[in-house]
Amino acid sequence: MPPSLKNIYLALENDDNIEFTRPNPIHGDLSAWARQGVFLLNAVLTVRSGKSNSHQKKGWEAFTKETLRQVNKRCDNVVYLLWGKKAHETEKIIN
Repeated sequence: MPPSLKNIYLALENDDNIEFTRPNPIHGDLSAWARQGVFLLNAVLTVRSGKSNSHQKKGWEAFTKETLRQVNKRCDNVVYLLWGKKAHETEKIIN
């Protein structure tokens, strides 16, 4: 399981306003979330195994920002959860 997903699980477990139980056994299959309409998007969509941000500044950031702009423009009732400093930088392009 990628470290980023472990961090998401940990954040959900530690949030007093959310009822969340980590899957048992622990896994990275998010199919159930997808069926509920959850769309997870990293700023960089590929990495070298074990080397976070190894494909940073290769063009992915422009793609993911435009994806967010289009979701923001075309979809109503969207909830954005911006986890991490990099994600917080995208806040200015969504309403």
